[in-house]
Amino acid sequence: MKQLSKIMLAAVASVALAAPAFAWDFSASGSSSVTFNTTSVTPYTGATAQSGGGVASDGGSITLSSSHTDGAKTASLSYSLDWDGNLDETITISGSNKVGNWTASGDLSYNRDDGSGCSQGDNGTAVTSSAAAACAQGGGQTAKDTSAITLTDGTMTIVFGDASHLSGQNVSSGSAAAGQTTMDSGDADVGVGAMVGGFHGVSLGYKISDTMSVTGAYQASGDAGDLHGTGEFMDGETSTTHGTTGFGLSFSGTFGPATIGFTQASASTADGTGNAAMALLSTSSSTMGLGVKIDLGDIDPFISYGSGTSSGTACITCVNTHSGSEFGLTYALGADSVVLLIGSTSDQFSSTDKPLVKSSMELGYSTTVGPASLSVGYGSVSHADADKVEVSGGDGYVQTDIEVAMGFSF
Repeated sequence: MKQLSKIMLAAVASVALAAPAFAWDFSASGSSSVTFNTTSVTPYTGATAQSGGGVASDGGSITLSSSHTDGAKTASLSYSLDWDGNLDETITISGSNKVGNWTASGDLSYNRDDGSGCSQGDNGTAVTSSAAAACAQGGGQTAKDTSAITLTDGTMTIVFGDASHLSGQNVSSGSAAAGQTTMDSGDADVGVGAMVGGFHGVSLGYKISDTMSVTGAYQASGDAGDLHGTGEFMDGETSTTHGTTGFGLSFSGTFGPATIGFTQASASTADGTGNAAMALLSTSSSTMGLGVKIDLGDIDPFISYGSGTSSGTACITCVNTHSGSEFGLTYALGADSVVLLIGSTSDQFSSTDKPLVKSSMELGYSTTVGPASLSVGYGSVSHADADKVEVSGGDGYVQTDIEVAMGFSF
């Protein structure tokens, strides 16, 4: 009888402990894609064109998700496996809670990858130097996750911590083919617009009306090479001696059929050690981005523009200048769509360097075949280097790509 009582008590305790778990909704998802493409690449002026292509497939990611709501509190937990040069095993939790008119939210993510590639760090940034060495020895993430807390009442929004505080304002649409270029592809590798990314700081967003909002952001951090999230140190500074401060402003508004976004940001480094020699070293960086989308019904034109400049104080030749523009349109054909994009970027990596100009074009068509997506695209990229450097990717580089892609999520 005593044994039966223990069993019954254990059963009741199990049910009591398990009951809250039943309030969590669980799901599993995955995706796969298959492509066929044919490419032609001429590395530089006078070089022999190289052709390639064929059928390829991508297994995508495997994700287990669970969500829970308890009154004003919500929480979501996910576990994901993905390959991006190494096996990423990522555990992420996010949640929010509302008290009165204010809602606070945050998230936390850790990557337990196998260390065989170590291509990604926190916030998607590249792992370099000592962090890469530690990662290559078998550990993915080498420190605590950086995060931010968001607090909003619907009109005012405060973001405090490591986040993408400002919008880059890129509003372009591309196709399945490889034709769209980026600004500073060798380092920042950002879409045409303001050269901003995730950085440690604080931002205040204010909803002026239902169609207009403005955000001001302040950066203050000791992160290396992270001026407004993308700008690198140009003057030989290190994160041990120098800190970064900056300010940025974003605006977004809808005026009739047009939605316009604008971002301006600047940042600089300064010595914090009091060392006279270190005080001579400093980097200044500024960037601007503009995005315009026009809703004309089935036809929606868009324009993206951006520029960015970084320079050193002691190193007078250390100047990086980047700019880019894209324009095009999307055309709805019922549930299908057609996209046309034409763009150009210009990169200079010193005061003595002449610009490397990249011209791009994409034309694509997207539809669905039952539950699967199908995209067909043509893309081309050509380079013109005023220095006439004959290396792969230099003056006279031409690439064309025709691609058919099918995707399925399950």
